[in-house]
Amino acid sequence: MFTYYYLVLKAYLNKEEGQDLIEYALIAGLLALAAVVALTAMSGSLQTIWNNLSAALGDAAG
Repeated sequence: MFTYYYLVLKAYLNKEEGQDLIEYALIAGLLALAAVVALTAMSGSLQTIWNNLSAALGDAAG
């Protein structure tokens, strides 16, 4: 009886069916975190670019 439960547990632990989805989810989460960190780090320069673009468009419009 113990051997049966051991084999069932061993077979359950050897299953690899859901691993790909978890790995892709972790990669997507890591990429999202990297994007947030990058945009946060560049927020000052992005604000400057936006202000310069807005001023240039305002000058062009008259």
